[in-house]
Amino acid sequence: MYKHILVGFDDSQDSMKALERAAQIYSVNSDCKITVVHVIQQHTNELTFDHYHLNYPIGPRPDGGVYPARMILREDELPHNVPEHIHDPNEDVMGHARVFLNHRNVTAEYKTLDGKPSIDLCEFALDHQVDLIIVGNSGKGLLKKLVEGSVSETIMKNAEMDVLVVK
Repeated sequence: MYKHILVGFDDSQDSMKALERAAQIYSVNSDCKITVVHVIQQHTNELTFDHYHLNYPIGPRPDGGVYPARMILREDELPHNVPEHIHDPNEDVMGHARVFLNHRNVTAEYKTLDGKPSIDLCEFALDHQVDLIIVGNSGKGLLKKLVEGSVSETIMKNAEMDVLVVK
């Protein structure tokens, strides 16, 4: 039986199926460790303003543009004291995974990484003695798959441990 299962999760329907499969395995082997990993594919922080009365510029910018109520900031552009009302939508992604697994009485760890999913999931698996990676089928269209490649196919080719692609 597997001792450490990594679930690649991006909040898509296919990754929810991967979580479901991990929960099924856990139900017959509750000694296994499950780690849910979300890889953010960009190097920016997308922040959503929940309130407009924050002491943060929303209006004209010095360059003539306008600060929208929703904007994307690079790490070096973030204010040092980000108000509590600013919220990172990537936290919602892992929140959905937590709720899903908690309802099934599955204990798991949750990690968020920044990078390329096909590379970072394999590296994380190696670094943390994972013996099974579970991912959803990407569901990309043919053209997009040809241009970008499939995350699940790349993981299957590069991983040194078992990989389960859930459809």
